[in-house]
Amino acid sequence: MTDHTAVAMTTEAEAVIKRHATRNFWLNILDGGTFYLGLSMVSRFTVLPLFVERLSPDRWIQGLIPTINYTGWFLPGLFIVPLVAALPRRKPMLLLATLFERLPFLLLGLVLLIWPDLPGAGLLAVFFLCYMVHAFAAGVASIPWQDFIARVIPGRRWGIFFGLQSGLGGALGVGGAAVAAWILTAYPFPQSVGILSLVCFGSMVVSFVFLASTIEPAMPPQPAQPITSFLRGVRPLLQRDPAFRNYLVSRAAIALALVGHNFLTASALERFNLSGADVGGFTAALLAAQAVSDPLLGALADRWGHKQVLGLSTAVGLVAILLALIAPAPIWFYLVFVLVGFSQAGYVLSGFTLVFSFATPAERPAYIGVSNIVMAPIAAFGPLLSGWLAEIAGYEALFAVMLLIGLMGLAWLLLRVPRPARAAHPATEVAMDEAVA
Repeated sequence: MTDHTAVAMTTEAEAVIKRHATRNFWLNILDGGTFYLGLSMVSRFTVLPLFVERLSPDRWIQGLIPTINYTGWFLPGLFIVPLVAALPRRKPMLLLATLFERLPFLLLGLVLLIWPDLPGAGLLAVFFLCYMVHAFAAGVASIPWQDFIARVIPGRRWGIFFGLQSGLGGALGVGGAAVAAWILTAYPFPQSVGILSLVCFGSMVVSFVFLASTIEPAMPPQPAQPITSFLRGVRPLLQRDPAFRNYLVSRAAIALALVGHNFLTASALERFNLSGADVGGFTAALLAAQAVSDPLLGALADRWGHKQVLGLSTAVGLVAILLALIAPAPIWFYLVFVLVGFSQAGYVLSGFTLVFSFATPAERPAYIGVSNIVMAPIAAFGPLLSGWLAEIAGYEALFAVMLLIGLMGLAWLLLRVPRPARAAHPATEVAMDEAVA
């Protein structure tokens, strides 16, 4: 492609983005909101730990949930980045990958409803297989989706966009959590989880329609790059960008510490005599906190900075772990999950959005890929090691270790990571300011 052709292609794409800025902004908020509504039915912080705990008393198995979730999100980036950069559009790859992100919940729901009397080991095998397909499909979709959003949403609105998107999902999820609590109480186990899985799939089908309706123009592709060339470039990139390197160190420690959130429900179930309604109540508390926090933190991040929001959400997440460690009664866990909702909202919002701000648009897929590569070992082994520690020493020891690691990560973020320059899409700034101001 000649330079003249690339310039003309870019100019035309910027015009299309500007023309459809408002449409794309709201379609993707609706996509994310309905997608999060679906996930709230099978929350990895409450419902899935309940499912696993009912089928196996082994604590280390609880660690498989976050391990699969995080590994699936980060690891495929190693192979996807070179492919994404060479594509003029991100949407076709995104739509194909995200189909397999949604279909496992259909399969899981049907199995739990049709064959509920399978042995516990068989149900766990089916669940983890379905969850693995979902997680790895999410990882394949993650890089084209992140770059897709960064293309069609202007940089100055990333905070409010992600805040409104997750906030809508949280608001819808509050009602969904009430439904989930009723289903967990009214229907026998494991059929109740099967029903929730089918509701999750239905909501994800709606979100897919919104995503597919987004308009993404073609942009000049980057030259095709073999995976080996990309891997050889990881070390030089980290060497020449110490701010990004320090950010990854802090984020790795923070991510490992917040793995503790995945063990809170199992800890509460072990310590107190809780029902499915209680777990539904925890889910509602978590989602209500997210619904309120997401738009507030999004607007705050646009004005205050994503680094500051990440630090605040980390501190709140550590307080949640501390309260779970000392909680004398189950009612305390409602406050714990409120804090978890706030913390996870800020971590998801600003944790990966900060990556966008370190890179130019052309470098963005590489930075996202390098971030995923660095985080992959934490994703793969952190939850398993956490589950092993809980198995041999108890949840109290696990939470104490998580607190220490989190405090170190927070200190590194505040002291060693400068506030990055904020990237933007000049062609769409004015249009989006008018659309969402």
